[in-house]
Amino acid sequence: MIEGATTVAIQRNPNSGSGIRAAQLKKLIDALEELGLKPVLFTEREQLAARLQVETFRQKLRCIVAAGGDGTVGDLINRHPGFPLAILPMGNENLLARRFGIPQDGNRVAQIIARGHSRTIDLGEAGSHRFTVMASCGFDAEIIEQVHRKRTGHITKLNYIGPIMERLWRNQCEPLRIFSNESSSPRVCEMAVVANLPRYALNLSLCPDAVEDDGLFEVCLFKSAKRGNMSLNFLRGLLTPRIESPLIERFQTDSLRIESSRPVAIQADGDPLGETPMEFKVLPRALELIIPEDPRLHG
Repeated sequence: MIEGATTVAIQRNPNSGSGIRAAQLKKLIDALEELGLKPVLFTEREQLAARLQVETFRQKLRCIVAAGGDGTVGDLINRHPGFPLAILPMGNENLLARRFGIPQDGNRVAQIIARGHSRTIDLGEAGSHRFTVMASCGFDAEIIEQVHRKRTGHITKLNYIGPIMERLWRNQCEPLRIFSNESSSPRVCEMAVVANLPRYALNLSLCPDAVEDDGLFEVCLFKSAKRGNMSLNFLRGLLTPRIESPLIERFQTDSLRIESSRPVAIQADGDPLGETPMEFKVLPRALELIIPEDPRLHG
């Protein structure tokens, strides 16, 4: 963060947040002004990109605020790497914000930005796409790809019900081959999660030992992603702090490659990313994130 910088660029996702959550955006802007900072709201990505090309604007920039969910965060870290990032959580899950105790409260987020306490964390990279929370291949990525393919506006949790039921009914899985330096031969599974943070959607603890600044992924492999096993794993996740099964393997690495005989969907931070094959690697300490001084980590 540039010392003495007062401009706060706010990138809003127009499809993220409504009602009470959207009202927090106005509270954020008003509170920043009261604290002596200069908020600038952008509703179009191109507008922010153009302003960031202006040197005088960059010199005064304190941070960029992602006013949206994890997808908005992902968009900003890919379009505008290297800038300090703050978050006004307005999405469905807000996993990164939840990890660091960032509230859905515009007034409090303004105070966090004004204090300027930050932490530098790792990012993941899948192909050339950066992510903060996790990427995955297989079962859930196929559901996410279908949800986004059918979307007509703001996505809610209800949009996932049909694709989940359809995926469970189909009950077919393409084997995945996982290559990493920690194993002389490829591991085989039917779903793979590559995590930078410990919590997944619905607060499920798929990778409980993932740490955001240790230079490593925690990788969780589901040897079976069939209907019965995935339903049982979901129940375990709701009822226990750690999902354990003989059909689950975890390991840590700073890079890996996922291959399959036929293309399998991949997602990162809840957005479709492409298909196998794909390389993954850790980008150590690549993001300066503005957080509360008492982050109250939800590990």
